[in-house]
Amino acid sequence: MCSLSCASSRVDDVYEYLCVDDFLHTFMDTQSLKCALEMGLIDYLSEQTTATKAGIQKHLCSDHAGAELLINTLLANKVVDNNKQGLQLSPQFIIALRYRDLLEAKIEFIDLIAPDVANLMTPFIQDPGSFMRDSSIFDLFGYQRCFESTEENVRLTKRWMHFTSAYTKYEARVCMEFHDFSSYHKMLDIGGNSGEFLVQICKQHPILQGTVVDLPVVCYIGQERVSSETEANRIEFIKCNALIDPLPKNFDVLSFKSFLHDWPEQAVEDFINRASQCLKPGGTLLIFERAAIQLDSNKILYSMLPMLLFLRSFKKPELYTALLTNAGFEQISVQQVNLEMPFFLITAKKPLLF
Repeated sequence: MCSLSCASSRVDDVYEYLCVDDFLHTFMDTQSLKCALEMGLIDYLSEQTTATKAGIQKHLCSDHAGAELLINTLLANKVVDNNKQGLQLSPQFIIALRYRDLLEAKIEFIDLIAPDVANLMTPFIQDPGSFMRDSSIFDLFGYQRCFESTEENVRLTKRWMHFTSAYTKYEARVCMEFHDFSSYHKMLDIGGNSGEFLVQICKQHPILQGTVVDLPVVCYIGQERVSSETEANRIEFIKCNALIDPLPKNFDVLSFKSFLHDWPEQAVEDFINRASQCLKPGGTLLIFERAAIQLDSNKILYSMLPMLLFLRSFKKPELYTALLTNAGFEQISVQQVNLEMPFFLITAKKPLLF
């Protein structure tokens, strides 16, 4: 028996990070903001009560035409306000700047994907296999590099893990608004990447011990990343292929966060069946995933380019609930979570007598 619900209330500071997308609507919006960050203009304006166009031009070491273009684009994008005292960062952008790590990661991610979309839009529509073969972004995400810890494999894997970690940092906090982790003592995150999902949950729940299962190079980078966190001694990394290698057992809760969409249906079924063996009787399986992209009359904003890569990969929650039911799980619940695009949170219980 499945239940479907959608939260009607929001905690503002948990969702506030979504405002970064307000400044990435178009190519020029994004590139002018990237330029302002790279040239130190955002930092300069952060330190000034107000600034003049002449002062900004001097700071940029630019000619008048270049400075005018950048300032006017930032004004149009509401990054900067112009009042009687002079130019200053807008109140809206000052809020977005609290999430500078995510803002800069999104800009970098978009920049990597934009050339593929610009040059290969026709094969993206007509021949997805050809698009994947000819685009450069899928080479960056090559999982085949995650088995052997060479300098090149670590460098490239670390780059895409930077993007996934930046997104997960804030998505995890939203997940905790929809699910109570306080009763759990042992949590397993399969495909847990850098450990960011567990880090955020452990920060809020000091009794929780977490384990990440992922490929060897991913775990190597994840251990390095988590080592600076106060929660590091409560998060373990296990290097293995979760489809074929033995998995640890006896967990209260097991999570798949932004992981299962990457796999075909048969592999998803195998992951769920294997996950059931990792849980204690009565334990919880949790899936937190993006839903299928809603293609309606609204324009697809420039900030959504990274998600277009997964246009054909995001799955409907009904697929997961059917597989959970077939695997013997009970008390299956689906909650819709509206972020920059629809998410869903599915929880299910392993029967006490399994």
